[in-house]
Amino acid sequence: MESQGGTSYPLIRRSACYDAVVLVPGIMGSRLYDTENNCWVWGMEQVVQYSLRWRHRRGLRALHVTDAEREGRTGRIKACGLLEAPAWAPVLRGQEPYRDLVDGLRTAVAHPDAILEFAYDWRLSVDHNATLLARAATDHLAAWRRHPAYDKARQADPDARDAQLVMLAHSMGGLLCWAMAGISGASDDVRATLTFGTPFQGAVKTTEMLNSGRGAPGLLSRKHVGELAKTLPGLHDLLPTYRCMQGRDGLSALTVSDVAAIGGDADLSKETFERFRRLADTTMVGHRRFVGTGQETSQSLRMVDGRVLPMNYRVRLGPDGAVVTDPRTRRPIADNHKGDGTVYRYAGDFPGTEENTVVQQHQSLGRSKTVIDAAYGLLTHIPEREFVLGKAELGLVVPEFVPVGEPFDIVATDVTEPDRVSCRVENTGSYDETVARPTLYRRDHDDQVTATVTIRQPGLYRVAVSGGAEPVTQLVMVDRLDNDDSD
Repeated sequence: MESQGGTSYPLIRRSACYDAVVLVPGIMGSRLYDTENNCWVWGMEQVVQYSLRWRHRRGLRALHVTDAEREGRTGRIKACGLLEAPAWAPVLRGQEPYRDLVDGLRTAVAHPDAILEFAYDWRLSVDHNATLLARAATDHLAAWRRHPAYDKARQADPDARDAQLVMLAHSMGGLLCWAMAGISGASDDVRATLTFGTPFQGAVKTTEMLNSGRGAPGLLSRKHVGELAKTLPGLHDLLPTYRCMQGRDGLSALTVSDVAAIGGDADLSKETFERFRRLADTTMVGHRRFVGTGQETSQSLRMVDGRVLPMNYRVRLGPDGAVVTDPRTRRPIADNHKGDGTVYRYAGDFPGTEENTVVQQHQSLGRSKTVIDAAYGLLTHIPEREFVLGKAELGLVVPEFVPVGEPFDIVATDVTEPDRVSCRVENTGSYDETVARPTLYRRDHDDQVTATVTIRQPGLYRVAVSGGAEPVTQLVMVDRLDNDDSD
């Protein structure tokens, strides 16, 4: 260690990056604190608090975006850092913390202070948070350029250029970076941007959340979930903008009136569609893009009597945009492109950028060794050491909620070598203790293996399935079945 002015700094490595790094989490990835009631409303330490919050209207009320907040009078809810433990929400499922990614970044930078963990109130709009991001990134770069460790790292580089910004963003965080790129001058000092799991074309899952909580587990009031979703500008900003709605005449894009018909807010959806059109020709500096693949994912939808019916496929379109039909049956040809369980693979498209794939669930992308390795290579200019997942398309299907003591199935899909597939179940509330190592067997499908598990203690559990490389993981809430619909 070296010391300057009584403060110790690590020795500068030759390959250390001396740029400033900004990590932008996805929706639900920041802890939220209610400053009026002095309590956490997201990022609680006790897992059971998530189940209780989503069960009762009073537990969700603090998360509602008020009229005052929509008008710009914010501050009631304060973002206080990134998630420190796994979190869970119905329909959107769970969210893993970013500890592994931050630890990986620290091995690449000249000093931990080079990294800004940008927490934000994900309930609010992308445009609002992008403005805050632009300001925070500029301030962070200026502070880093004044840091004692920066001068040492810069002197060790023969090019000796000024530090720039490297943006790393998960899910909604990528939309913030995109909107920031549309702010004049905000990206002048950006060297590169890496996004992973960002729904640049939106996600059908959003319509499920808005549709009065349809899809929420039985113990959770669908009405309460829908009431919350309708107030959230940030959630509306994830609406699909591609042709996802299947009707008699083929596929069409959602309209403002469609969103209102399924329970969304017309004004918020209008702002979302306008933002998408405004940014259509906006690019991001040095953009690298990773998308999750291999997982069953909602890709299109049908509307029946105001209800959203999500479908894990999308009808094929020809070069002219028309639906392709089977010449024998004259029925539309359906393709299952899968995705990361939340974002359909091609809803992550961004013009002019190459697609890099990761076989992983959406909420676990920040823990992926592939993503962490790519971020390390981007910072140090050292090529990625290894894309550990290869080209295997192992998928994982588990329920999002399971009643205590009731058996449930864990299904691994697209299995080519069943003897190599292993499974474990971890209790995230007990330091990731492994509570089960079930054996998976073939049942009705040649390319699937299944295990049945029973968990007898409430909690948030992580199911991990591996085909010999990095495991695909998914969070499962286990709790008592309680249909209490009280306030």
